[in-house]
This record gives sequence, C-alpha cells and structure tokens, in this order.
Amino acid sequence: MRPFAPVLLVLTLPLLLLVAVQQDQRRNEHRLAAIASEIAGRNVDVHCPGLLERLADVSSHPGTVFFDERGQPSKFTDLDEETCSELDRFAEGKAGPNEQAKVARALHVLAHESSHLAGVRDEAAADCFGLQRTAFVAQSLGADPVEAKRLARLALVERTVTAPADYRSSECHDGGALDLNPGSSVWP
Repeated sequence: MRPFAPVLLVLTLPLLLLVAVQQDQRRNEHRLAAIASEIAGRNVDVHCPGLLERLADVSSHPGTVFFDERGQPSKFTDLDEETCSELDRFAEGKAGPNEQAKVARALHVLAHESSHLAGVRDEAAADCFGLQRTAFVAQSLGADPVEAKRLARLALVERTVTAPADYRSSECHDGGALDLNPGSSVWP
C-alpha cells in the first residue's frame, strides 16, 4: 500500500488547490455582488471567470451586462479575470502602490456594470454614473474615505483619456444632467 501514498499525494494536492481557488473566487463574487446589488437597487450576481474560462477568455470587455428584448437587464454581470483579481487583491489589502491605476479601473468597471444592472442602457450614462460611484465601491471594499476619493479621481482621469466616444457625455460633470448628486460640489 505504501507505494500508492506518493501517487495519492500527487493527485490530492492539485485537487485541494483547485478547491481553495474556487472558494476564494466564490467569496469574491459574493462580496462584489453585495456592492453591485446596492448600486443596482436589487439583488444581482457577479460572475468571475473560473480556471477554464480564464484560458478561453477572448473578450476585450472588462465587464458585460446583457439586456433582453424588452430592455431589461440580466440579474448578473460577467467581469473579466483582471477586474475580478484586482478587486479581490484590493479587498484583501494585497494591491501594491504601483497598481493604483489598475485598481481604480477595476473599481470603476464594477460601478459601471452595476449601473447597467440598475437598468441604465446608455454607455455614456453608465460610465458617468460609474465614475460617481467608484468611491462607494472602494469604501465598500475597505478603503478609507480619503483613499476612496483619490481612487475615484484616478478613475476619472483615466477615463478622460481612454473612454471611447460612445462612453463620453458632455453632461458628465459637477452640476451636469448626469450628476447623481447635483446639490453637492463633490465630484466625481
């Protein structure tokens, strides 16, 4: 029987690692779903790619929400591996100082997709609403208010440069038509 012990060990360790990775993914998805649900105003789910999906992922979108033929959003968003990983690392305090741009982008992606889950179809409006909720997402994942505002401003600066034309609106500014809190001078 002893000759089988090394074989059993070699087969068991990868399985245990796989289970641990899946459990961490589920914890992250639940954590992110709670935030997305708060923004969407309803219970929604967040899906992060599993190990096999990561190998086959060819999407250029960091997040996706599908709308049905009646214009109703699905009950979930699919986030890409980079977004999920950055949010997980940030929530666990493992994001390094040189990763702040990636973190800000990931925080904004979750806020943007959550706006779609709330029923916002227009990309420019979802992007603007997402920018305004980036600090909320950061605080929900453990950032203090100062860090959360800094990350939201970083996301705003990054989107000013990288957002495609259909993700931009001249009404996305303090006091603009897309300002979620027009009575406040806080922006985003």
